[in-house]
Amino acid sequence: MKSRYTERKPVQCTCILSCEGVMGHGHLVDLSVPGCLLKTGMKLKVGQYLDMRLSFAASQHPLQIKLAAVRWVNGWEVGIEFIRMSEADQARLRGLAGAREKRAAQQNWSERVLCLGAAAG
Repeated sequence: MKSRYTERKPVQCTCILSCEGVMGHGHLVDLSVPGCLLKTGMKLKVGQYLDMRLSFAASQHPLQIKLAAVRWVNGWEVGIEFIRMSEADQARLRGLAGAREKRAAQQNWSERVLCLGAAAG
């Protein structure tokens, strides 16, 4: 089994999410960099992409995840990987998850994606 980037941190957080035009809500059970365990009544499937807004009691502004992916589903529990968010929200996430920097230069999650494949022809 692949080890985690960071440890999971229990959190109290509500979430509004959008998937394929359908809005829903849920509650985060724990948070890590870069993902979470979400409990939701939405019927999500592995491989679906989400837009998420996480609301923490101690913060006035929700954390916005512009792109997240469903990595596993077990009943009402869903494993989510965060893929794209602003640099400011990345810093907030690291603080909320209690992540410690392991190196001075860390990859930016907002990097452009390059898809490689056979050329049409």
